[in-house]
Amino acid sequence: MAEFWQTTFDGLTTGAVYVLVAVGLTLGIGVARFLNFAQGQLVVLAGFIAVALTEQHVPFFLSLPVTIVVVAIIGLLMRDSIQRFARGDTMVVFLGTLGFGIIIEYTVVLIWGADQRSVPTPLTGHVRAGGVLMSDNSLLLLGISVPVMILLYVLLARSEAGRRLRACAENPEVSALLGIDVGRTMRIAVLLGSGMAALAGVLIGTLFPFDPFGGSNYLIKGLAVALAGGLGSVTGSVVVGLALGLIETYATVYGISLGFYHFGSAWQNGYAFVLMILVLAWRPRGLFRGTGDL
Repeated sequence: MAEFWQTTFDGLTTGAVYVLVAVGLTLGIGVARFLNFAQGQLVVLAGFIAVALTEQHVPFFLSLPVTIVVVAIIGLLMRDSIQRFARGDTMVVFLGTLGFGIIIEYTVVLIWGADQRSVPTPLTGHVRAGGVLMSDNSLLLLGISVPVMILLYVLLARSEAGRRLRACAENPEVSALLGIDVGRTMRIAVLLGSGMAALAGVLIGTLFPFDPFGGSNYLIKGLAVALAGGLGSVTGSVVVGLALGLIETYATVYGISLGFYHFGSAWQNGYAFVLMILVLAWRPRGLFRGTGDL
């Protein structure tokens, strides 16, 4: 039984990472109509910036917000630069974000090299509770990501800014007629989405080594979660992200057998697509899209 709870905790930790990446994508897609294919590279960039700051003896809990602000601004500048030329052309947006992703990737290599890095934190211990071994950094990830998601929910559901974001997500043309500054609201959504990518990058780096070329993996997982949850639905991204983390971890530890085939750890990067296909076959717009929830 202890192994089950240990696996569950590890799955929730992994799922929290997917949630952060997917929510960042969802905010950009749902409000700003901006699908950022460089989101994974922003995750990696944030990790390297955090490492650089801590190597300059900047305390971790100061380097975290600084990294989020820097990467959020980079994400906004990227979006504004692309939109200036795209003029609503989705292919230009796709190629533009893809190109920016490659530029970010090789800029990271040029500045910091291609070696794997980890984000150092002042937390190096472990806590054992009920047979479950939890590293301090795992608790840090959950202790930051859970309150952030709660704050985001409150922002979207209860604040005036949240109502503007939801209105623009529902119908930007009508929102503009009602006096909402749609352009400004979309830029806020991109800032939030890029900031979520930065938060994910720093927290991932405290647990797992990363390199400049891992951004595509984060993008693929985040996009699969966002699609399955429903493009534009934060709630869907949270539910599917946590579910994917649990599925991957359970499958790695216990395996999934269908009699004629055993799905083990070799399928770890494929479960996101299996889950996405199954959900979209059942609900083509995703689990939560169309429920009125951002």
